[in-house]
Amino acid sequence: MKKSIVIAFAALVGIVSLSSCGGGWTEENKASMKDTCSSLMTLSYDEADATAICDCYITKLVEKYPKADFTPEQNQAEMDSCSVGYKTASEKQAEAEAAAAAQAAADSLAAAAAAAPAAK
Repeated sequence: MKKSIVIAFAALVGIVSLSSCGGGWTEENKASMKDTCSSLMTLSYDEADATAICDCYITKLVEKYPKADFTPEQNQAEMDSCSVGYKTASEKQAEAEAAAAAQAAADSLAAAAAAAPAAK
């Protein structure tokens, strides 16, 4: 849920930023969009992933829409395609916690198995 809200908001901010500049890409509006994207994406992704997603996103927009004449749907599609394969920070944390719990359970079983022959 949070991921889709952040992405949708990033899309809206991107469109507003470019339309207020009169369209087309300048170094200034690319940098502004990247900064905005990075700020928003770090709410859901770790910094390295947020940077990679935003780099991809800006590159795709500039290449596909040199006049910055993309629709909200096209904007969202580019963001979606760039975020495929990345896990949010909370997803990564949940996986790490599950792995730690599984390791603790395995260690506990190993300790119990090692103690069992000694009890005989």
